Amino acid sequence: MASAPLRTIRNSNLIDLYRRLLLGENLETAEKKALLVAAVIFLNDSNQDLQSLGYRIIILYSNLTKDFVPLSDVALGKGFMPIVRSIENLSKEDDDEKGFFPEFFSSLVDLYQVQGAIFTEQQLHLSSFFEEHSEDDVTITAPTSYGKSELISNFCNRNLNASVCIVVPTKALLAQTKQRLLRKRKVDDNRQIITHPEMFQGGEQNIIAVFTQERLLRMFVKHPSIHFNFVFVDEAHNLLGDNQRALLLASVIILQKKRAPNSKVKYLTPFLVDNSNLQLRYQGFNTNEFKVQESLKTEKYHLNDFRKERILYLYDQYFDQFVTLEKETGSDPHEFIRLNSANKNILFFNKPKHIQKFTRDFIQDAATIDGEEIEKAVVSITEFLHKDYLLVNALRKGVLYHHGSVPDIIKLYIERIFSKIKGIQYILCNSTLLEGVNIPAERLFLLENKIGNKNLSKSQFRNLVGRICRFNEIFSEDSKGLSLLEPHVFLLGTEEYTPAKANLNSFIKNVAQVDLKISDDVENLLLDQVSIENQKQRKEKAEADIFLEHVIPGITDTDVSHASTEVGRLGFLNNITEIDLLASELKIEKKIQASKAILVTTNEVLDLISSAFIPHLKESGSDYYLLKRLEEPAAQSFYSMLLDWKMRGASYAEMINHFLRYWEEREDKVVFVGRNWGDLKRDESYTHNWVDISEKTPAELVNLAIVRIIEEQGFVDNFLMKFIETLNDLKKLDADLYLKIKYGTTNMQKIELINSGINSYLASKLIETYSDYVNLDAEMRTVELRPDLINKMRENNENDILVFEAELHIGLKD
Repeated sequence: MASAPLRTIRNSNLIDLYRRLLLGENLETAEKKALLVAAVIFLNDSNQDLQSLGYRIIILYSNLTKDFVPLSDVALGKGFMPIVRSIENLSKEDDDEKGFFPEFFSSLVDLYQVQGAIFTEQQLHLSSFFEEHSEDDVTITAPTSYGKSELISNFCNRNLNASVCIVVPTKALLAQTKQRLLRKRKVDDNRQIITHPEMFQGGEQNIIAVFTQERLLRMFVKHPSIHFNFVFVDEAHNLLGDNQRALLLASVIILQKKRAPNSKVKYLTPFLVDNSNLQLRYQGFNTNEFKVQESLKTEKYHLNDFRKERILYLYDQYFDQFVTLEKETGSDPHEFIRLNSANKNILFFNKPKHIQKFTRDFIQDAATIDGEEIEKAVVSITEFLHKDYLLVNALRKGVLYHHGSVPDIIKLYIERIFSKIKGIQYILCNSTLLEGVNIPAERLFLLENKIGNKNLSKSQFRNLVGRICRFNEIFSEDSKGLSLLEPHVFLLGTEEYTPAKANLNSFIKNVAQVDLKISDDVENLLLDQVSIENQKQRKEKAEADIFLEHVIPGITDTDVSHASTEVGRLGFLNNITEIDLLASELKIEKKIQASKAILVTTNEVLDLISSAFIPHLKESGSDYYLLKRLEEPAAQSFYSMLLDWKMRGASYAEMINHFLRYWEEREDKVVFVGRNWGDLKRDESYTHNWVDISEKTPAELVNLAIVRIIEEQGFVDNFLMKFIETLNDLKKLDADLYLKIKYGTTNMQKIELINSGINSYLASKLIETYSDYVNLDAEMRTVELRPDLINKMRENNENDILVFEAELHIGLKD
C-alpha cells in the first residue's frame, strides 16, 4: 500500500480516539475495533514511523484492556519472542488448559532460547552476524539489553589463540568488564586478563587486555612490539567528540592498525546514525555493520514545569502533541517524584553539586529504611569513608547517588546494592550513567536536560531513556505483566535546577519526536568526515599528527617536525598535550639538566615540574589554569602532601581526616575546590572555584573533603603523573620514590596486586591476612584469588566493600 507519513495522520480524526487510549479511558467495543484496525493498517505500511505507531497502539491497547491476543500476534510476527513467552506465562495463570496452538507457539519460542534467556529475532541475527564476521572489522549499533557484553565474552571464548584488547571509556569499567570475562571464560583459557600495562611480562603469549585509551597508549609505548589480533571499542560513539580523550581514542586505534594491519576492530555503541562517521584517517575502512532496528518498548514522556502552572502533560512523540493529565502533581518536585515513583527510579542531573544538594533536601522528610542488608552497607561505607558522608545518610532513606567524584569502588558497590536491595528506591546520576552503567530501573526523572554546557542531544537523550526498563526487568520471573514495555520518563522544570530561559516543551519535542532526523555530531579531527576549515583546526590536527609520528614514525605520511631532545620525545610518548613540546623542549631540557641529579622527595619533584614544565603551558589549553596553580608554593606544598599520603598508602578514611586537619590548620580559610563545588570567586577568576570553609558545617566539610580527594587524585593521575613518568624515564627520580608515588609501596607483591587492578587497601589486607588465598606468580606477573577467600573474609567480618571487590577479581556471580 502507499506510504502515509505521520504528518498526514496527525491531521486525521484518529487523534481523539488515540488520545483516549493514551489517557487510559474506558473504550467502547467499536472504539477498540477502530484502534485495532488502525494499528493493523499502520503495521503494514512501508513507513517505519507508522509501523512503530501501529505497534505502540497495540501495546497501549493490550496493557489497558488486558487483552494480549493482538500483542501476541504482532510480537510473533516481528520476532519479539520474549513478549510471546511472557504472554504465554500470563495466560497460564488465567487458564490451565492448553490447546494445540499454545503448545506449538511454546515450542517455537523455545527455538529462540540462548543460555536460559529468550532472544528476539534480531538478537539471534546479531549473534549470528558477529560470529560470521569474526575475522572482519564490524560496527554494532544496539541498545542496552541486547547483550553486547555477551558478544565480547563469547568471542573471547571462541578465539582462544588470539590476543584481544577491550577499550572501555572509564577506569570504573575496568574491574566490571574483567569480572564479566572471568564469569564466562572457558576452563581451558589460560590467557592472562590484564587491566594495567605493567601486568604484561613481555614475550609472545596471548593476552586479554581491558584498558582505557590512556592505558592502551602506555602499553604501546612500553612495549613497542605489542599488538592485538582483535580490538573491541566499547561505547564507540565517544570517538566522535572533540575532546582530548576522543583524540587519544582515535590515536590508539590508528596506532594499533599501523602495528597490525590485519587486526580487526569491533566497534560497539548504543547509538550511531552512520557508521562511516567512525572512519579514521590514515587507514582504510571496510567495516561490516549490524544495526538493531527493532524496538520492543514505547515510551511515555511526561512534562511538569514547576516554574509555571504546575500542570502535568503527556507528550506524544508520534502525534507531536501535549495532552493534559488530570493527575495530582504534588506541591513541589520532591512530592511529585514520590507520587510517580516505581520500585526503582533514576533521577538524572547534570552537575555533581546539584546531585548532592538535591539528595540532602530529598531525604529530609523521607522515612528511614530498616533491614540487615541496608545496615551492612551503611556500616561498610562508614568504615571505608566517614560516618558523616552524605551517601550514608541517604542510604538509610533508600536513596543513592553516583557521579564522577565518588570513589570508583564505591560507585561499583552502589550499583550492586541498588540492584540487590529492594528498599533502595532512588539513585541520582549524571552522565556517568551513559558510560556503560547498567542498573535495574523502571522510571526516569530528568531534573536537568544538559550534559556540560549543552542540551542533551537526541542520541544522548535516547541512550539515557534506554537505561530504564531493560529486558531483564521487563521479562523477569517477578514481573506480573507487560507494563514495563511503556517506560515512563518525566522531565521536570524547577526554579533551582532549570535555567530561567530553558524551554522544556521545545526540548522534549526536539529529542523525542520520532520523525525528526537524527544525525551524528562528528567533531574529532582524526575522523575522515571532519573537514579542516580554520587555523585552530589545522593547528590541532597538526599536533595530533605530530603525536602519532612520535609513537610510530611514518604513520601519517605527512611531513612533520620531530623532537630534537629526549625530554621532547618522552613528553610526546607520555601524552603531554598541555605544552607545545617542539617550541619548548630545549628550555625544558636545560632546566632539567640544571636540577639536582636524583630527586628523592615529593617537594623536589613538584618544584622541578613547576619550574621546568609549567611556564610553557599553552595559554589556550582548557586545563591551563588548573596546571598554572603549580607555580604557587602553596599549591606545590599541597600536592606534595597529597603524594606523601599516597606514598604512605593512606586509606580513604585516613585521607579524609588528614584533609580536615589540613583545612583546620590553614590560616586562609578560603580554599580552592574547583568549579564543580565552589561558590566564591577570587582575584581575577571568572568562575566560582573557592569556598570559605569557616562557613561550612562539619558534615559539609567531610563531604567536601571526599569529593576533593577524588578530584585531586584524578588530577594527580591524569596530569601530574605524565610529568612524573617523563622525569622517571629521564632517570631523574629515585627508584623507591617513583614506586611509592605510583603505587604507595615498594613491596613488589603489593605492586603486582595493584597492577592487577586491586585497590591498595585490599592489596595490603590480602598480603597481611590472606596470603594463603592468593596465588601470585611474580615471574609471569599473574595474580589469582582463590574462591574460598570470600567465605574466609566473611568469617572475619571484613568490610563488605572489600569482600565485594574481591568477588569482582575472582569473577564470582552476584
